[in-house]
Amino acid sequence: MDIAQWPTNRLLNTAARLSANQENERLRQLGTTHAGLLTLRVLGRTSAITQVELARELRVQAQTTGKLLERLETRGLIQRTRSDDDRRVFIVSLSAEGKAVLQRAQAMEDEEAQSSMGSDAVLRAELIAHIRDLGGFPRLVGQGQNEHADSRDLPQDKFAEELAGHDLTAG
Repeated sequence: MDIAQWPTNRLLNTAARLSANQENERLRQLGTTHAGLLTLRVLGRTSAITQVELARELRVQAQTTGKLLERLETRGLIQRTRSDDDRRVFIVSLSAEGKAVLQRAQAMEDEEAQSSMGSDAVLRAELIAHIRDLGGFPRLVGQGQNEHADSRDLPQDKFAEELAGHDLTAG
């Protein structure tokens, strides 16, 4: 079947997969992957955190993080230590090299955004609109837990932050 005949969901899935592969290729020079970078970002926002808490932040099963953390630790990007209180619990923290990789990744993203100079702005707007049409992502606002803001009310950068906090792979 010709690509022009593909349904929209197949186009989006293919584009997402190809985009992730391209991102992983760029990140390879930093010694990490998209999943690794997400992990480093969570650790960059926190101090030491348990492996279970980290998995919760990443919105994956705790077992899923094991291999990823092993690779990041082997590359010297994180440190894992056993808890003094419970030897079964690992405490995960960002190493100095992990902080440096996180900074280099941010610089790469900034450079890429600068070089594209809005060339993908129309596509981004259309994708955001499509995601919102599919249900958006309400978020808590203010003090009350029952107060929600529709994603359509969020500025584009805030919507992207909210979107990044959701596991879109869960069924």
